[in-house]
Amino acid sequence: MKSQFRIMALMLSTLASGAAISGASGVNVNPGSDAGTQSTGGQVQFTGSITDTSCNIDTESANQTVDLGKWSSSYFGAAGTETTKTPFHIKVQDCPDSVTSVAVLFDGNHDATDKNMLAIDSGANAATGVAIELYEASRNQKINLGSVTEEYPINAGSTGNDGTADLTFYADYRSTADDVTVGDANGVANFNMVYN
Repeated sequence: MKSQFRIMALMLSTLASGAAISGASGVNVNPGSDAGTQSTGGQVQFTGSITDTSCNIDTESANQTVDLGKWSSSYFGAAGTETTKTPFHIKVQDCPDSVTSVAVLFDGNHDATDKNMLAIDSGANAATGVAIELYEASRNQKINLGSVTEEYPINAGSTGNDGTADLTFYADYRSTADDVTVGDANGVANFNMVYN
């Protein structure tokens, strides 16, 4: 009796591993009628490359804190009210000769009211009705989260591979509602460098 159970378990194990192998090898497996009606689809082709074209980010730029100040909730009279813009910098160095310009892709938690702005971190003590907006160096051009900024030129070094760039951006608070409640107004923007 025990040997029959062992044989049965071995057969089931073999069948299961065979199904896993056929699925992993790219063979389509019929999901059954419970999955819904199947029809022809298509394919998605991904292309790209891996290069060594990059600069070094200054250590103070890689992880920094920008103080946007303390503001009274009564300052925000209506939705769309902005605070003073605060500058911050991202510096790159040791750029190879092949890099002539650099841009930045900022992203993070998008504000629920305006997806182009950075959301305030949620929590019991978080302010509401306000978000963080980013600007290019001109202070007039807004930076949408998930979009690449303007390109900034690399300053070529005198000996070649030591190019640098100091990118200036601005940030401020912008109310997204007529009523802004008091609390912490912190947010985190992640960024990737885009070299050309």
